[in-house]
Amino acid sequence: MDLNLAGRKVLITGVGDGIGRELALAFGKEGARVAGCARTTERLQALEKEIEGDGHLFQYADLMQKDDLERFFWFAVEQLDGLDVLVNNVGSITKMATFFELTDDDWQEAFDINLMPAVRLCRLAVAELKKSKSPCILNISSIAGNHPTGIFPHYAAMKAGMSNLTVSLAHTLAPDGIRVNTVAPGPVWTRSWEFEAEAGAKSSGKSKEEKIEEIKQSTAQEVPLKRIGVPADVTGLTLFLASDLASWITGAHYTIDGGIVSNPF
Repeated sequence: MDLNLAGRKVLITGVGDGIGRELALAFGKEGARVAGCARTTERLQALEKEIEGDGHLFQYADLMQKDDLERFFWFAVEQLDGLDVLVNNVGSITKMATFFELTDDDWQEAFDINLMPAVRLCRLAVAELKKSKSPCILNISSIAGNHPTGIFPHYAAMKAGMSNLTVSLAHTLAPDGIRVNTVAPGPVWTRSWEFEAEAGAKSSGKSKEEKIEEIKQSTAQEVPLKRIGVPADVTGLTLFLASDLASWITGAHYTIDGGIVSNPF
């Protein structure tokens, strides 16, 4: 099926690793032009060598810093000569902790990395998206937003805010033909899980490889499909929502979680 994404101008945040990196590669394979940012120059350089197609650009930016965010956005728009698709992917759990272990600073950091970059980029992007024939915003949230547990409540609260922002913007921007949707992955193995495995290995006396396998197996038991997700699991739906095949879909929230939430509504 041809998604007709060739030539689309796509801005994706947090492309250095995980879901963001996989999305950049997937959009590139479809013939889109991709502008991406991350906080690790080496990973951006590696992605630049691997992505298919021409006309892409990757730049260091710390999106917690407003000046960095604005600098990256305007550079991307200038180099792409416009914008069709904004993918707000950047985010991080920041601290694996329960409510009483979190400080005010932890909550502020979660807000600054998981929600405020999307708010600022959406604000900047609207004027450019209005010029597009196929404009859309895709917010990468998490099932933690509508399926929170006792751990990292700060992250879950911010992802709930991200999903809520989607609906508000969908109504606000509908008269301009700008679609806004949420993709909410479940447990997807990314670099942050590697850090958790490394820390667990040190405290348990196990090797990192043993701890990785233990985490994957224990997490898989919570998933009806009995496996932890990988970044590529998120790309298919996201590309579809960016395409004209989804031209009558806005304000929607889609989970990709192997069946964990299983909400019929």
